[in-house]
Amino acid sequence: MNYDLWFWLACYFVNGVVLVLVGRVLVKLFYKDKRSDFVKSVLVALEEDKTPQQKRREFFKSIATGSLVFAVWPVAFAVLVNELRGQPNSTTANHDEPKFKCAEKDLVEIVNPHEVETAGKVVDPKKRVSELPFGHLNKGWKVLRSQMRIGDVMWSFQTAGYQARPAVGHRGPQYAGPRDVISGYALVRNRKVVGEFLTQWN
Repeated sequence: MNYDLWFWLACYFVNGVVLVLVGRVLVKLFYKDKRSDFVKSVLVALEEDKTPQQKRREFFKSIATGSLVFAVWPVAFAVLVNELRGQPNSTTANHDEPKFKCAEKDLVEIVNPHEVETAGKVVDPKKRVSELPFGHLNKGWKVLRSQMRIGDVMWSFQTAGYQARPAVGHRGPQYAGPRDVISGYALVRNRKVVGEFLTQWN
């Protein structure tokens, strides 16, 4: 009886290994990485900044996840096939997502929130403005900080704006630079902007 049990367990795990490998091949054949080169470069930079402890932790986490997949491979394989067959409804997903002034192309550089707070602290000798980061805009900054989770990255951003073109014969004010330029800070989570704080606009 013990022999039969070990035999069926071996068959179960061998089938799991084969189907998981088949699943990896299917992913390479049918799944297209839609991430932009910009996002890929950011992920590479974040990976290089990880400490050895973080890399070891992720390595052991990968081993644990792989062991779990082999243990419940029928469920994992069924989920994989379902994901490859299904087509996401991008219209509904985009409709539910909040819209921000900051887009991916507007991100400038990764910043440290603590350094941003230090640099943004307002000191008014006449005490007309609270000595807090960004003064009377502090509430908006605190909202952004409260949204930050482990793994989120804070970026500074600046939109390109637009160049105003006056009509022929227009004698009003003419602007040398672009208009509607907005600057601030954005939270990026899973390669998406999930929050923003505006500091300057014109």
